[in-house]
Amino acid sequence: MAPARSSKISLAILGFILLTACIFACGCVNGNNGDSGNGGIGDIGDNSAGNPDNTVPEATVSSGSTVNSGSAGTAQSSAGDGTGTGADTGNNAYAGGADIAADTKVYPVLVPDAAYEGQTVRRTFTTKFENTKFTIDFDVDMALLRGARNADKSLGRKIAKESPEVQYKFYRSYFEGMENSDFFDALIKQLRYIKITERLSDEEYLEYLVNFVQQIPYNSPEGNTRFPVEVIYDGMGDCDEKSMLLMGLLEKSGYDTALLLFPKLGHAVCGIKIVPQGDVSFTTYSADDGRKYLYIEATTPYYIGLYPDAFANTDVLVIPLSDGGMPYTKYNYVAYIIDSKKKIEKRIDFFKRTLDSWYDELEDQKYKLINYKQYYSTQLEYDTAYQRYKNRVDEYNKYFEYYQKNIEVWNEIVDRPYDVEGVRRTIFNSKVNEIEY
Repeated sequence: MAPARSSKISLAILGFILLTACIFACGCVNGNNGDSGNGGIGDIGDNSAGNPDNTVPEATVSSGSTVNSGSAGTAQSSAGDGTGTGADTGNNAYAGGADIAADTKVYPVLVPDAAYEGQTVRRTFTTKFENTKFTIDFDVDMALLRGARNADKSLGRKIAKESPEVQYKFYRSYFEGMENSDFFDALIKQLRYIKITERLSDEEYLEYLVNFVQQIPYNSPEGNTRFPVEVIYDGMGDCDEKSMLLMGLLEKSGYDTALLLFPKLGHAVCGIKIVPQGDVSFTTYSADDGRKYLYIEATTPYYIGLYPDAFANTDVLVIPLSDGGMPYTKYNYVAYIIDSKKKIEKRIDFFKRTLDSWYDELEDQKYKLINYKQYYSTQLEYDTAYQRYKNRVDEYNKYFEYYQKNIEVWNEIVDRPYDVEGVRRTIFNSKVNEIEY
């Protein structure tokens, strides 16, 4: 008897493409959709985007440089593959290199509130990384928090309509001052304890920091753009807020980072510098001095360098946080994962179409064999038909096994962006890329 028709791909695919769908659903690009909601750049995701395991107790603009692909596709969709057009031209995206004329605009300034000096409130965060959950406690300085709450952030309500120079100054202001520096130093001290005790390499620690921020729940505030200390206290943040938190952590850890603003898409992400070696399978975004940055999604768990299709070739404003620092060097691991994912999706599509076709063929052959008197006049005809049916069943079962193995590996890729090394190992050991068909 023929096997049952091939099953559908796991519903995990729906969660993976949610990020792309939310870009078009959120409708919160302040420069284009009025003045409602948060005044900062728009957001991706929804209130469920954060990892459920992350808990908080009560209380001149141009397009990204395109190099091959790096987008999030789906196994059964015809969506684009994230490949832009043309070669890397070293775009002229504004990156703070030009002198900024004096203006009369009021930029946020963080001044601690002396009335709360000495007071702290503890916040706890649990982050899933590789095969372990790590928990840190952090005591929020309430004088710093109240200073952040009281800062004049009203410019952010229409920041998307402002010039690149003003946007540059606005977002840079969220990192300036000794108070901000002290906040990041204190938070890094808690996070580095994980690196030391778990003996994480520099690259593993970088990925841990990315996952720490990604797993803080997503939330779009009704008020103004929050300082990083507010994101930690509130235990939530939107795209630019979480990206700035991540940028500060990476910069304090010695990495060269930038804020990447996408005005047409109403989104902001953290960028991390890379030094391309040969052909890089991602779109990179260039500062005016030639530094190249990879996309890091901060709103939800996502691989470094992976981006939705819409970000492959669109306008971007690059705002570096520092004048230098270490680059991210492990991007080839991620490139291997994403390249494997795309190949797996093509195989899954091929196997499914083939299995569906063979299933119908087997059902027809089975019907004739059961009603052999109507279709075969000799034993030889029947035996020949039976052998043909048996051979097809064997082929069907072999392809079905390939189909299931590819789905299993695909789900591992989608479900575990917090475990780059583990996913890479799974792909390699599964040998799915060696399947011939």
